[in-house]
Amino acid sequence: MDGHETDDSGLNEQKIAELRGDLRAIQEYLERQAAQNVPQVAYSIDGRTFSYEAPLSLSLPVGSYVQIQTDDDEQYLGQIITKDVVKREGVELGLELEVERQELFPAGIGLSGVKDRLRVSALEGSGVLLGNVTADAISPTSDTDTFQGAAIRRADASVVSRYLAGSGERATLPIGQASYVDGDATVRLDAGGFARHTFLCGQSGSGKTFSLGIVLEQLLLQTDLRIIVLDPNSDFVSLNRLRPRDEVNRLRSDPLSADAYERLSERYSDATEGLTVYRPEAVAGESDEVLRVRFGDLSRTEQATVLQLDPLDNPAEFNAFWHVLDGLGQQEYSWDEVQTAIAHNFTAEARQLGLRIENLGLAEWDVWCSPGESSLVDTLADDEWRCLVLDTGTLDSVAEQRVVTNAVLTHLWRERHHRRPTLVVVDEAHNVCPQHPDDELHAISTDTVVSIAAEGRKFGLYLLLSTQRPSKIQENILSQCSNLLLMRMNSRSDLSQLASIFSQVPANLLSEATKFGLGETVLGGKFVQNPTFATFEGRLSVEGGSDVPTTWAERRE
Repeated sequence: MDGHETDDSGLNEQKIAELRGDLRAIQEYLERQAAQNVPQVAYSIDGRTFSYEAPLSLSLPVGSYVQIQTDDDEQYLGQIITKDVVKREGVELGLELEVERQELFPAGIGLSGVKDRLRVSALEGSGVLLGNVTADAISPTSDTDTFQGAAIRRADASVVSRYLAGSGERATLPIGQASYVDGDATVRLDAGGFARHTFLCGQSGSGKTFSLGIVLEQLLLQTDLRIIVLDPNSDFVSLNRLRPRDEVNRLRSDPLSADAYERLSERYSDATEGLTVYRPEAVAGESDEVLRVRFGDLSRTEQATVLQLDPLDNPAEFNAFWHVLDGLGQQEYSWDEVQTAIAHNFTAEARQLGLRIENLGLAEWDVWCSPGESSLVDTLADDEWRCLVLDTGTLDSVAEQRVVTNAVLTHLWRERHHRRPTLVVVDEAHNVCPQHPDDELHAISTDTVVSIAAEGRKFGLYLLLSTQRPSKIQENILSQCSNLLLMRMNSRSDLSQLASIFSQVPANLLSEATKFGLGETVLGGKFVQNPTFATFEGRLSVEGGSDVPTTWAERRE
């Protein structure tokens, strides 16, 4: 008897489990059907922003463009800022059980049916209205552009292209394709936006160097802005060398014909005619200039710092050094002339000064001009140059790199009243203007960049800083940047810092950087109308400091 009861109980439990599975399958089916019928609508109560709801099947990535059409045929272009998956309670579901299934339950439980509510998944979110779309223009919206229950869908590539083209009043820089668009929509930066300081950041492997190269190429092609590149990794030493057509086309979504490539080649040759690359003598090619500065190009403070002289810790040597410089009676003195003057000073302090120079090995630095040799600063003082690429990374020591960097930055700041518009590109900027300088030369370059960031714009000095870690940049410098090019960034603390500085880019958009692939970016600031997601493409010049090829890892035959 007990054995039979156990068998019946087990059989009933199995049938109850089957019933539960059937009910769940019915509910899931009905919820899927209901999800397909979620309204695909948007509404706006202020004419500036909108809210929307849509089925899960509608692909609306954060940052993507949408078209909104009202009942009276008004068309709007919008951008998705937030997106959430929500579950709503739907209609009540009631199912009656067949008599034989009611008998499955233990005595005393009379269950003739079940009731539950459907839970329907849907998209909800918000966005900004970018403009009212007509056949002739995309015009800014106003508080009268309100609507209810308007249809929403992904925007056509043609409409996005019209919006991204801008007003056409200033030169634009084509740098790639808009993301999340079904078709081609070229992203163009407003060249005039570079009259504000720019910050480019992305972790290693994000395509930061490749993308910076595209920006520099387009500035050369489309503008007359003078450019100085502090290039610590030799990435841009071939900026004036165009890639072969097959390589250029491999990096474009619209391949160039032979004729188009020839025309581009002629334009690029003209644009880079005034480009000069400065490299240390050991690596300089025939077309390069040797990267050297005069000792007299440095300020007195920088000179004393090179010799590690402190007026309080080394008062006698410091005073002797000052008198030596005063005795030269000119500004454009070389290191050799300084050494000769010290050697002809027979005081004890001068002898100590000579020993200091010998012990520090300063006379061996390759960065010093010999007497009568032209200095990099001579070129900076000339009005004829267009672009200078300074290969600082191949100098023998970090101290020499910092001497060149300080000579350039100090000269630009000292001569700021000439008001020559100049873009100062600082790659690996955390090594030039860090939050925590590690020596006096470092502190001098940081202070100079702080001054340029704070006041340089009114004198035509504009910064473009590039780094992997925003938190390593001196905070007063970063806070003065108006433009942002953000590539892949996994650090939540860095993204939080950027959100607090670049408030014109919603934090939701910045957080998407953790998902970016190679070359993907979000742009914000004065060179775009609205925060824009894009993929960089179309690098023209040879990349100088690319990674070592991994041919050693190829499969063996």
